Amino acid sequence: MNTQSTDRPLEGWRVGVTADRRVDQQVEALWRRGADVVRGCTMRTVDLSDDPRLREVSRSLVNEPPDAVVLQTGMGLNMWLEAMDGTDVGADLRSTLQTTEVLARGPKAVSAARRADLEVAWSAPDELFSQIVDHVATTGGRRRIALQVDGTDEESLAAPLAASCGEIVVVPVYRWALPHDTRPAEALVGLVCDGGVDAVTFTTRQAAVHLVDVAEAQGRRRDLVDALDGTRVVPVSVGPVCSEAMRALGMTGVVEPDRARLVAMLDALAEVARTRSGS
Repeated sequence: MNTQSTDRPLEGWRVGVTADRRVDQQVEALWRRGADVVRGCTMRTVDLSDDPRLREVSRSLVNEPPDAVVLQTGMGLNMWLEAMDGTDVGADLRSTLQTTEVLARGPKAVSAARRADLEVAWSAPDELFSQIVDHVATTGGRRRIALQVDGTDEESLAAPLAASCGEIVVVPVYRWALPHDTRPAEALVGLVCDGGVDAVTFTTRQAAVHLVDVAEAQGRRRDLVDALDGTRVVPVSVGPVCSEAMRALGMTGVVEPDRARLVAMLDALAEVARTRSGS
């Protein structure tokens, strides 16, 4: 048995990291597995919890309760409730949501809902928003549905639900943006295109979208996508939502864990490294 491969399976691998949240935890975990890590953050979270629009939307849901609420992320629900708890809307919002049908996209949203004493009626089996859209349509649609968006384009998320719902009330808690300093992401694009890294990890779909956007601005979109083919550079996804976006962008050979968790993602990459080393 190759002791080095067992204890440090990513020894000799250079791994690019695109995350902003929990990035230190991911980098440390990669180091423990032997990897040389390149940080190339492609995202920042813009907190909208102080935006007057969120309070107005929350009040409208209290005044006219929705038939259902779609929770896309646990972070989004936590930020939403915490923001409203500091206003006169908080208690009424919690009471309203406790009597509303709750549809969750994945286990993190389910866990956050349960901590908030909300009963989850249904959750997407593969954590895909498209499954929520299908579920709503096949169960008769909804007259009025609240949609907690996950930082991506609001219209692209609301539009599919509009086919079976009378009114979509978008709940904007945060949104994704490019980092203020894009130079690390630009450097990572160069490394991917020129064979300077062995793998790149993505913990959100928007991280992949933004890396491609950065490459586009450099005139290297095609070079980047072609390099992320699973052979030259391994694209590593945290889960099905992220993988779906990565494949739509043209990445191939995507490595994805059985469970959408950070540690599981890194273990999946480590297994690729073990396989390639023959250990």
